[in-house]
Amino acid sequence: MAHCTRLTYQERLLDAGIPNSEDFIRQAELLAAEDCVRAYVLFDGEQPVAYLYCPISNGILIYSHLGYDPDYLQMSVGTVLQWLALEQLFSESRFRYFDFTEGDSEHKRFFATGHRQCANVFWMRRNIANMTLIHGQSLINRTSMWLGVKVDQLGLKARIKRLIRFST
Repeated sequence: MAHCTRLTYQERLLDAGIPNSEDFIRQAELLAAEDCVRAYVLFDGEQPVAYLYCPISNGILIYSHLGYDPDYLQMSVGTVLQWLALEQLFSESRFRYFDFTEGDSEHKRFFATGHRQCANVFWMRRNIANMTLIHGQSLINRTSMWLGVKVDQLGLKARIKRLIRFST
């Protein structure tokens, strides 16, 4: 499985693959002993092609670590694994929610039955340095959104995303 997680763009670009540390393994084993985790791996024969790791807190499954082998992109193995996992979880009839956590993606929109707005709120002193940071961040966000729309209008967004995901 370590090979599969190293291949994913979640690991390569976001450093968000399954941790390969003794602490993580120990924590996962403790959660498993308490029946407080669900973990799934989808295989193509002997080859692991997608994974999903969901700790449980207060009856809520948390979408924690996920990824797929980019060679299987066209087969939507991440979506297939999510579907199979949800099917199994529904059959348990035990959990209150499946929390996809923050972020926006087609995958989350496809499977979600609802959403909640969330935000990180920071209180800052009103001074020139902080106002410069805030306005600079706002300018970067607006520019990024504008560029995203323009690239999408040109039909290049999907190609650029593929290049970024597979070039590193």
